[in-house]
Amino acid sequence: MERTRILCVDDDIELLDRLSHSLEDVGFSAIVASTGFDALALAYSQKPDLILLDLRLPDIPGEEICRRLRAHSPTAKMPIIMLTVKADEADKVLGLEIGADDYVTKPYSEKILHARIRALLRRRGGQNY
Repeated sequence: MERTRILCVDDDIELLDRLSHSLEDVGFSAIVASTGFDALALAYSQKPDLILLDLRLPDIPGEEICRRLRAHSPTAKMPIIMLTVKADEADKVLGLEIGADDYVTKPYSEKILHARIRALLRRRGGQNY
């Protein structure tokens, strides 16, 4: 059985390492990107089951990545959880309005993040996560 693939996008390499290990520890397969360009290329080529997307990236803002993914037919329905330090109400509203399926602020609880991922995957695919 193939493991669920999650694309983790963040410019903080240490966070990416911790995040990918925590996801793999609970049975997911992690793909990582530290730039927006890499994230888009991996999303288009690897077709992950879900994306965890930081908003503050060095090249393309996460909001723009989300817009591009939603505008591209093969990735338009790909589940996206924004995982970011941007915690203002306006940032959360914008993130959800431009296409994010969920919005989680840093610092975050790994258990809650994993539960949100499983819930979103269940709603999207109807599988038992």
